[in-house]
Amino acid sequence: MEEQIYLLFDIGGTSVKYAAGDGAGQLWDPGSFKTPESGIEELLARMAEVYRRFEGRRNICGAAVSCPGAVDGTSGVIHGSSAVPYIHEIPFRDMVSRALGGLSVLIENDARCFAMGEMWLGEAAGAGHFSTIAIGSGIGGAMVHDRQVLYGANLCCGEVSNFPLGGQRPDGTREVWSDYTPVNLAKRYSCQFDVEINGKQLFELAEQGDETAAIYLDQFYYYTALGCVLIQFSFDPEIIVLGGGVSEREDLARRIEEKVDDILCPGQNFSFLKPKLVRSRNNNRSNLRGALFALLQRVEEETNEGISV
Repeated sequence: MEEQIYLLFDIGGTSVKYAAGDGAGQLWDPGSFKTPESGIEELLARMAEVYRRFEGRRNICGAAVSCPGAVDGTSGVIHGSSAVPYIHEIPFRDMVSRALGGLSVLIENDARCFAMGEMWLGEAAGAGHFSTIAIGSGIGGAMVHDRQVLYGANLCCGEVSNFPLGGQRPDGTREVWSDYTPVNLAKRYSCQFDVEINGKQLFELAEQGDETAAIYLDQFYYYTALGCVLIQFSFDPEIIVLGGGVSEREDLARRIEEKVDDILCPGQNFSFLKPKLVRSRNNNRSNLRGALFALLQRVEEETNEGISV
């Protein structure tokens, strides 16, 4: 029997990653392209280009897409909002399927894909009850109980990105956890000094002795620690897996844990429940593997249903 190969995409606010994958979670020919700003037509065209490149070399029998927002896998529509606004409230799954030559397509929330990837072949492989947070343009979160990803009544279980942390914005609305990612703090730095830097450069500036950059990153570590403490007290996970591009920094967990210790200082009546933080080591590919895992689960369910008929 010819090996079953699947085409995988991970849509983010900055870039779209892609690869081909098999039933064992192996990924081939990974690549990426910049997330189009012009709209859905360009995104679909770029995805179609990737499909045509893979189509000639491998037998692609399905596709899975990791994407932001409140993903309704039944209708194929993405509700809510995200850094890629044009994918929302349209028949997204069906549009992707047409762009990929009629392939069967599964779509799933990117944070849940990250959790499934870590559960399958990552740091949570031995955990039954855990949380994940993926730090990028925003904060993606997911909750897993008895090795089942939780969705919630509004498809928003684990949407920690909108935790109301920090102070008020100039317009009177409240800041949220996502306001304190390195990406968004780099934007504040850029506005303050009339320069253009990204999250990675914010770290580089701090390491070079820039005091303002260091202050902004101190806010990142503090509010990430506070968010993790809130997750620990509300969901009580065995571990919290840290992901996203920033997870490549080897000191990430340690720096956040230092802030956790400040928050849970001796004398606090809640200091006994400290989150256990684990850094993902999957080179930012857990979203792709998680999308593949979700697709393989669906294929297995459909196969079993066919046998039982």
